[in-house]
Amino acid sequence: MIKNSATGPVPDATFIASIARREEKGSDVNVATHLLYDVLRRDVDSAVVISNDSDLKLPISLSRGLVPVGLVNPTKKYRAGALGGNPNDGVGGHWWYQLQPQDLTACQLPPAVGAISRPPDW
Repeated sequence: MIKNSATGPVPDATFIASIARREEKGSDVNVATHLLYDVLRRDVDSAVVISNDSDLKLPISLSRGLVPVGLVNPTKKYRAGALGGNPNDGVGGHWWYQLQPQDLTACQLPPAVGAISRPPDW
């Protein structure tokens, strides 16, 4: 029973709850692990990381000491400060890019490919 301090019981009270679930999927750990594994095994000559997750600061920084690293920010937000740096850090040749909406639209297939076409509202 809900009670109001001024009037006593409130039998027709309505409960409203908001629940936010924040789950750590571990994707940043997977990206970091594969980046370092590939760089340390010398399986790559350079790397491109598509992320704006500041948790990747250390693996990206370490990788920049061995290979050039490009960083693509896929979000509308500013690049996470921890992911910054200097193009000449470590081995040099590093770069940063903010993905733009036109980058995605430029990669779409034409309205029709043979007998297959996009829905009209696309």
